[in-house]
Amino acid sequence: MVKLINKNIEMEYGINNTPLAFRINGKWLPVSQVLDIWKDTGIWWDGESEKTFYRVNTPEGSLFELYRDSVSRSWFLYRVYD
Repeated sequence: MVKLINKNIEMEYGINNTPLAFRINGKWLPVSQVLDIWKDTGIWWDGESEKTFYRVNTPEGSLFELYRDSVSRSWFLYRVYD
């Protein structure tokens, strides 16, 4: 099951914005592996900015989709996989 969250989060990242850890519900979760990276232009004709998505694993085996907005440079938790 996939849950759509789309919530702004605190993020620690390394070179080339590679996710290292993110904070949700007051808890920092380390990223153990980046499984996939892709860009989405969204509804550009309506002014939506490009986003870079990351599908990541945590050490506990949880799977998340995160993205970084190219204009605001903010990070978001987009989806959680159960």
